[in-house]
Amino acid sequence: MRTRRRIYKTAIDLFARKGYENVSVDEICRRLGMTKGAFYAHFRSKDQIILEEFMNMDRHYAVVAENLPSEASSLEKLRIFNREAIRLMSDLGVTLMKVLYHSQIAPHMREPYLVNPGRNLYRITDQLIREGQERGEIRSDLPSQELATVLINAFRGQLYHWCLTNGSFDLQEACEQLMELILRGIRA
Repeated sequence: MRTRRRIYKTAIDLFARKGYENVSVDEICRRLGMTKGAFYAHFRSKDQIILEEFMNMDRHYAVVAENLPSEASSLEKLRIFNREAIRLMSDLGVTLMKVLYHSQIAPHMREPYLVNPGRNLYRITDQLIREGQERGEIRSDLPSQELATVLINAFRGQLYHWCLTNGSFDLQEACEQLMELILRGIRA
């Protein structure tokens, strides 16, 4: 586990400084003083390093969803879930988030994990919206999946802006304001 963590931290540092596509597995190995065989014993590729972070994020989303207060309205659950998702990204920091986004728009990336509708982020957001529609709390003139995608894309835009400005504003505060606007727009 320690070696895996060292590889991960070194790769992320190199990605952040040189750009994702400008770092090779050879360079990561040189920096660590290890063989490519040792690297491949822990990761299948440099893409897997990034994928692992997204999978960690998805595990976090599942835990947050499991702990949402059952008595809360769907709108409040959506607010809490989003707040915790944004807190995680803010805690990961602007440097890591830049690396994650950059990796997903790299020229070789055919199916970015970031937009995979099977991710917990999409599934849970859709589930919360669908629940709100069934309870009459959220507008039902649009499918829950469409509303979930719009909501996620709005926050992704805010996060992208935070990355573009090198973390120049409080991401959590900006997303709280955005969430209030979105909730007004989707309320039944």
